[in-house]
Amino acid sequence: MTVLRWNEWGEAVVRMMVEAKPGENLLILTDTGLNTEIGEACLAAGINAKANTQLMVIPQLSSRDYTRDLPSVAGALEGADVIVILGPAQNASIEAAMIESREKGGRVTQCEPLNNEDWIIEGVLDVDYELMSEIASRICELWSKTEICQLISPLGTDISFRLKGRPALRGDGRAISPGDADFFPGATPSIAPVEETINGTVVVDGTLDAPLGRVSEPVTLQLAKGVITSIEGGADADALRTRLGSTGDPKALAVCHWNVGISPRARMGNKMAEDEMVMGAITFGFGNQDPIFQGTVGTAKMHSDVVLTSGTITLDGVVMCKNNKLNPDLGLGGL
Repeated sequence: MTVLRWNEWGEAVVRMMVEAKPGENLLILTDTGLNTEIGEACLAAGINAKANTQLMVIPQLSSRDYTRDLPSVAGALEGADVIVILGPAQNASIEAAMIESREKGGRVTQCEPLNNEDWIIEGVLDVDYELMSEIASRICELWSKTEICQLISPLGTDISFRLKGRPALRGDGRAISPGDADFFPGATPSIAPVEETINGTVVVDGTLDAPLGRVSEPVTLQLAKGVITSIEGGADADALRTRLGSTGDPKALAVCHWNVGISPRARMGNKMAEDEMVMGAITFGFGNQDPIFQGTVGTAKMHSDVVLTSGTITLDGVVMCKNNKLNPDLGLGGL
């Protein structure tokens, strides 16, 4: 049973996902809604790695707690060299403290184990992680040379944008270099397309960010120069329109990143954190933009993702991914 593998998992997280070193200040942040064995496994692994390891357990947060001030948590995060977050931790003061830590050379990775424990374990322990990381790096190399990326789908998605000139991030969940921030397990190479070149139609048939979840019917987004101009569909479209407009911040409608999942173990339909890792799944992020993307959107009052289950991705006319399969002719085979 997977529950018996937490110790092995904790060791892999500390050794592989963050490469914690002796003497580093390692903070494990978890909450009261999670199985205590998960945080304790990371704590033990950190101690075994001879890092200065602390386990901090905070109350489980809801969306109503986003603006709640958590100064003691923020202080711990700012003082850490390495941070492993177990749970969503959706809170403005936590997010600001993570950025502060990273600006000083700290690194952070995050996963969401709640009701998703099998995926959390299998996605780390039952994948050729080294190969997956290599393929993610290869995709980033391809994107760095791509003038025009086009995405189409049978449902009506037809959108294009420029990638060249923007940094492509490997997104393999590993935080091993100063300033790194990522989510694990799995890999989802990501990039912020050049905003004024993003034009077309996106038909979402997968998942909308929490608390909305899986769509019951497709939601159609029209985009011009990187900004949503219309949202069409049924009740899910209405809900998304309401959510994105709730802050009154027009940047909530701006594309801030674009991802492609490449994990062979991820399955659609469990949780957004797993859905976007599914092989060939496509994610568009809107709103608040991490500085690491070097885009022009910047800070916004909201960040929201949408996931498409599939699509054909071409890079300057060459197919990179089709029917949830990467093109081996581009050096992307083996997973």
